[in-house]
Amino acid sequence: MRRCAYWLLFGLFGWWQSAPLHAQITLNANHFQTLIGKAYASTIYNVNFGNTQDEQAQTRLALQSLIRKNGPSQTWDFTTLSYQQPTTFSIPYLPYDNTLPGAAAFTQADHAVLLRAYIYGSLLQDDGNYYYGLATGDSTLVLDEPFLNLKFPLTEGVSWQWPSTPSTDLEAIARFLTAITGDSTAIQTYEQYRDQLQGATVQIFWEVDGYGTLTTPAGSRETLRLKRTVRVSGVSGFSQPLDIFISYIWLSADWLQSNPAEIIQAEIVTTLTVSQGFPPVLTQVPSGAYYSVATLRPVAGEPLPQTPTVRLWGPYPNPAAGQTTLTLHLSAPQSITVRVYNLLGQEIARPFEGMLPAGTHPLSIPTRTWPTGLYLCRVETPGQSWTRRLVVMH
Repeated sequence: MRRCAYWLLFGLFGWWQSAPLHAQITLNANHFQTLIGKAYASTIYNVNFGNTQDEQAQTRLALQSLIRKNGPSQTWDFTTLSYQQPTTFSIPYLPYDNTLPGAAAFTQADHAVLLRAYIYGSLLQDDGNYYYGLATGDSTLVLDEPFLNLKFPLTEGVSWQWPSTPSTDLEAIARFLTAITGDSTAIQTYEQYRDQLQGATVQIFWEVDGYGTLTTPAGSRETLRLKRTVRVSGVSGFSQPLDIFISYIWLSADWLQSNPAEIIQAEIVTTLTVSQGFPPVLTQVPSGAYYSVATLRPVAGEPLPQTPTVRLWGPYPNPAAGQTTLTLHLSAPQSITVRVYNLLGQEIARPFEGMLPAGTHPLSIPTRTWPTGLYLCRVETPGQSWTRRLVVMH
């Protein structure tokens, strides 16, 4: 019996010795300082959710299993997922220069990120990564309280929130989040639910909720996982706060290198869904995921993004019964095509196709004959495209 106990202890010790070790990393401002004066050139591999409801359900289950892995010494495996054709983009991080558009309003900044707007920020050692506001061709948005995107030193267990007290200016926050992330979901959601959000407040919460190994088709990296929650309180019809977006971001140990050759990261985004029953059931559903492979290049010679020539609002109302409307504002004449797809990827309608002059244009989409369900509205121009979700209910 004693010999069995010895063998058991030896076996456990041997397993412990051979178990993979996951390093907890700590990131500071100097690790991101290398960005300034460089272009962050990234290739994005978006997860393919599939065309059928079964494929989409299986993909969401796989993403949920990755989300549930929090805490120390985890392994997150993205290699079992399928991916769409990669897309590439480059984001210039410019040193602060008072001749840049809107720079006079942001004298505390040490750099500007150019992503369809000039987003002014500062890296502060042992404090955080602050963004003060943004400037576009025709306006400047100065935040009441600087946006704290990262808090240094960044390691497991660190948490923070922004703003320090809940804000009532939801439109300004939605505009800023859209600019800083390049994802228009925030402003879309605000426009969609503007009526219900009158009097509501918003706060964003961050928590480094785990560390371990991220494995992607491009390779494995030691990472920190950052959980970001957008919480809205005071929504009409709901007594409790609503976590409308939760994203999980894997930050790579590649940033620890003074000149990283390749930076591999990943993100899963979830969106709040509300059932139509009473009481309604609130569920966080994975709505997007990707891994990325990035390099840093000199800004010189990089093509700089331009301020968008098209702005899009709607569809509104959403959910829709008989009709909904997309509104486009064009700064110059554009060729526009609007297509509507069902969840099987089939085009079911083309409400508009042709040239539109500069100005604001409401485009009506009749939905009276469509079955109840979820649809995707795609707006296309020669150089850009946007996709909006539309729910039809009768």
